[in-house]
Amino acid sequence: MKKLIVLIILISSFANAQFYEIDFEVQPQIRLTAKAYEAINNHYKDKKDREKAIESIEKIDTLFYKFSYNNELSQSAIIEKIDNSQNYNDDRIQISPKIGGKSYVNYKEMLFYTEKDFNDKAINVYDSVYKINFVDTGKTKTILGIETKEAKGKYKDVDISAWYAPSIPYNYSPDIYYGTKGLILELHYMYILNEAEVLISWISTKKKELKKEPIFKNNKILQTVSLSELTEMYNKNAENFKEIMNQGVDKK
Repeated sequence: MKKLIVLIILISSFANAQFYEIDFEVQPQIRLTAKAYEAINNHYKDKKDREKAIESIEKIDTLFYKFSYNNELSQSAIIEKIDNSQNYNDDRIQISPKIGGKSYVNYKEMLFYTEKDFNDKAINVYDSVYKINFVDTGKTKTILGIETKEAKGKYKDVDISAWYAPSIPYNYSPDIYYGTKGLILELHYMYILNEAEVLISWISTKKKELKKEPIFKNNKILQTVSLSELTEMYNKNAENFKEIMNQGVDKK
């Protein structure tokens, strides 16, 4: 009888499960510290060169993602948008979310998977996601018509702040940091890179309730390597290319 009651509860919970597709704006920012400004001033003696360098650092393009999930996985996929602005600066520094361009997360494995090109061949790459010990701050706000709570946590030198929806009982995240008591609808994390503060902000802008649970498929035919292994492969490629270029060169 108890098993039957548990089964009925499980069936009921799946029947009432809410699955959303959520649009996010990802806003990367770089805040230069005093040491960073000092380094720029020492490197660029000309005022115009310094101003151009600072502009390329501080003006980073907003990225756009679609996030969706099912009972086991979530997916974050970048939306490519063409910028027709005549003032677009190709010299801008590119700072992206740690999740990459198009990835799905397996929360049981605590890994995310994404496809990459290597030597004109698609391969499957994986890396870790991190379950954070989030602590509620007591603050609340409404996002996309849903009541959310703020929680904060830390992973190594990364400070993380999340607004999550307790009414959507999935501890998922659009990026690699997860573990709140509900779906994350807004995420901010900050870390130091080359004497500058890097801030990544995920801001949800639109939600669409899905009629059925989405399905995400991993292309198991592809070669699968870790992100660190892929880095080694790229480095080896670069070394091989350098050796080829140096062949026949008179080093005298």
